[in-house]
Amino acid sequence: MHNDDLIFLRRVELRDAALILDWETDNGLGRYTERDAPLTIDFIEAIIKEQNNVFDTGKVRFIICNSHTNMPIGMVDLYNIDFTIESAEVGIAIVDSINRQKGFASAALEEIKEFAATVLGVYCLRSFVEVDNIPSTFLFEGLGYEIEESNVIVSDKTMNIYKIEF
Repeated sequence: MHNDDLIFLRRVELRDAALILDWETDNGLGRYTERDAPLTIDFIEAIIKEQNNVFDTGKVRFIICNSHTNMPIGMVDLYNIDFTIESAEVGIAIVDSINRQKGFASAALEEIKEFAATVLGVYCLRSFVEVDNIPSTFLFEGLGYEIEESNVIVSDKTMNIYKIEF
C-alpha cells in the first residue's frame, strides 16, 4: 500500500519489536493500549506473531513510514475485526510530535480504510478517542467520522466513539 505523497504502510514484522517497545514505553503510547500482561519484548513479539493471519486473530498492525525518508513514524491498527458485520476498530499513533499535523495520520487512516474495504471486506470503522484529545477529534472528524457515542467510560477514561461507514 502506498500513498506516494506522504506515507506508506507496511505490515509490522518481528524486527519492529524493539522499536514498538520503545514507542510504547518511552513515548507513553502504552497508556492507550489495553493489555493483560506486562509490556516486554517477548510480549510484543508474541503479538506480532499472532497477527500473521488477520482472518484468524481479528487484528492487524501496520508501521507508518515517511515516504521521503522511509523512516517509521507511527503505527495504525485494525482490531476487534468482525467479518460477519464487516466492522473493525482502528487505532493510530504518530509517535514524535515533530511528525504530527503534517497529514501523515490522515493519509494512514485513508490507506487503512482502503485496506479494510478491498482486502478484508470491512466497511465500518470505529475509533475510541479520549474526549480531551482535541487533535485526534479534529483528525477523525476531518476524515468524515461521526460521533456514534459520547462520554463513554472505558478503563477509567472518558471517550467518544467515532464511526465511519463506506
